Amino acid sequence: MQPDPWGDVEPEHKSTEPSLEGTVSLSGDNFNGQIIMLQPPSSSSKVIGILLIIYGAFNALSLLLNFIAFMDPSLMEEAGYSFTDMILLTISGIVASLTSIIGGYWMSNYKRKGVHLVLLGLVVGFLLQVAMSFSDSTQDMFEQLGLEGSTVTALVVGIQAACAAVCALIVAIPLMVANNGLDDSKLF
Repeated sequence: MQPDPWGDVEPEHKSTEPSLEGTVSLSGDNFNGQIIMLQPPSSSSKVIGILLIIYGAFNALSLLLNFIAFMDPSLMEEAGYSFTDMILLTISGIVASLTSIIGGYWMSNYKRKGVHLVLLGLVVGFLLQVAMSFSDSTQDMFEQLGLEGSTVTALVVGIQAACAAVCALIVAIPLMVANNGLDDSKLF
């Protein structure tokens, strides 16, 4: 037989500590309905906006490498890129830089349209990356490596979709936070 777990606990009426008894009454005039606690807005929009500005700045610096590759066609050939691929990479980099910097600035100023702009930039960048994965030079590169082009393209598109989805979730964090402080501005 086990010992009684309540054996050393004294009943309340024998307790030596004072206790308060009674009821709490609320007057009907003070709080009719919900009670909303006022607090400063969440800083998630500002933090993610600053991180987006930094990401856009690094992306703008990487665009310099694209322009250097345009100046020297032998660099494009060594990397296995065609002229079309370089144009798609450059457009994708410009879209990523501009939408990240402008959208990040708007997000750090608590504007909802900044989130919308960055999400739109992610969709456009994803579509450009998918278009580049279907280009002839990319398919030739897969065949030179001894891989079947359609299988690798499907894998690449799947990985790009997963990365774009994770990025979109990170950017959308300010929309999911209670008391996010974002205004009602819209991109369109």
